[in-house]
Amino acid sequence: MVEIKKAITKKDIKAFVNFQPQLYKGNKYYVPPLLCDEINILTPGKSPYLVEDADLQCFLAYKDGKLVGRGAGIIQHQYNKKHNCKRARFSRLDFIDDQEVATALITAIENWAKEKGMDTIHGPLGFNDLERQGLQIEGFDYVSTFEMQYNYPYYQKLIENNGYQKEADWIEYVIKIPEKLDERNTRLNEAVQRRTGLKEVRGLSKKELIKRYAEQILDCVDEAYGKLYGTVPLSKYAREGIIEEFKLILDTDFISVLIDKDDNVGGFGLALPSLSKAVQKGKGKLFPFGFIHLLHALKHNDTVDLALICVRDKYAATGATSIIFHNMLQRFIDRGIKYAESNAQLENNYKVQALFKKIYETKDLRRRRCYVKELK
Repeated sequence: MVEIKKAITKKDIKAFVNFQPQLYKGNKYYVPPLLCDEINILTPGKSPYLVEDADLQCFLAYKDGKLVGRGAGIIQHQYNKKHNCKRARFSRLDFIDDQEVATALITAIENWAKEKGMDTIHGPLGFNDLERQGLQIEGFDYVSTFEMQYNYPYYQKLIENNGYQKEADWIEYVIKIPEKLDERNTRLNEAVQRRTGLKEVRGLSKKELIKRYAEQILDCVDEAYGKLYGTVPLSKYAREGIIEEFKLILDTDFISVLIDKDDNVGGFGLALPSLSKAVQKGKGKLFPFGFIHLLHALKHNDTVDLALICVRDKYAATGATSIIFHNMLQRFIDRGIKYAESNAQLENNYKVQALFKKIYETKDLRRRRCYVKELK
């Protein structure tokens, strides 16, 4: 028999967070989150996402007295307001290969959502688009990126057996960085810059860049990604949390900010040195030695993760996106970067995919899925 318990105390939240790395112990493809960050994100009073953005309930599953699963329900108020709907999200769903355990957890999340007045549930999704999202359904023999979530193949069947159907898929691929820039693309990007009047900000320190442009960059993200599946407007508290999270790992060589003549941000690109191996070595912990692996990965790496590339709506059809990647590409080459992983892109985002796959050598790596179910 499976017993479901609400995770309420600090001890419960710690057990909730620590269950996942225990479940994946010894799996060479799994990359844990930073466990201290996860605890803070799920703790009221510490989490920037629980101030006004969302309601959260975490659940623990026990069988024969042993912890065998976990899962969370999220009601994202910004999302529901934006779409005029009553949706809940399931998040951080992990369990042993046992249908009874999976069903008990999913049912507990659904019942909580119904008690809160919700009529639909979808996921896996986090508090916002910058969190880990989607159930991995293909590409299990590749190491996950730090920003995305690896899961066992059996999750798909056990979740679908509870009446969940596909609502959206994301794909991920890797781009091989060329040894030098193509002169034809360089000339094209120069022409686009002349036509749009956009130029890249260079020469600022990380601190100066954040102070001067962080808010405008997040406005650009809201505008560019606002029409995509699952995205939510970023509240004041969410923005503060995101800026704090990224401060440690930002590298100005891997940031491209385009501004117009009036110093307004027109587009933005962000890549992060791959932290997968470093976080694996530290087992998701910063101390006592985890931070050393992270600092080494930030400076010595041959792979980057393409976290974000976006432009304001008025520049969407101008080629400005290619300017951003082109500028970053030169610095990838200078830093000895050999590969760039795309992270998750919606499968119907054909324009962006065509941009990369037409110009660069790419390889598909993974597919992720978001499910949906009506609550009755």
